Amino acid sequence: MARKVNQLDNAYTREKRIKLKASRVVRKRLAVFGGFLVAILLFLSVMMFMQMNQNKELASAYQEKSAELKKLKDQEIALKEQLKQLNSKEYITKVARSEYFLSNDGEIIFKLPEEDAEK
Repeated sequence: MARKVNQLDNAYTREKRIKLKASRVVRKRLAVFGGFLVAILLFLSVMMFMQMNQNKELASAYQEKSAELKKLKDQEIALKEQLKQLNSKEYITKVARSEYFLSNDGEIIFKLPEEDAEK
């Protein structure tokens, strides 16, 4: 036969029950706030990881664009030099004489046959 266990209802047991309930409430609050804290930390960690990847991509894109800029600046310098040469009368006459076989008055131009590579 089962015996019923009666709880004592005195100041000591009431105080113990109140402390037990209070500690349970504190544990629940800690669990909820701890869960929020873990969620926030996880979110911030993911954001930091994504930002680091984006920074790496942007750094590599910056290096590529810097190299492209350097090439374009070199090309600009070469084109400016070529423009200066094309504005020079001496350069134009030199190109015309060498590529188009133009001559001055009294000059005769002879075109020699190209040598065969087989010889």
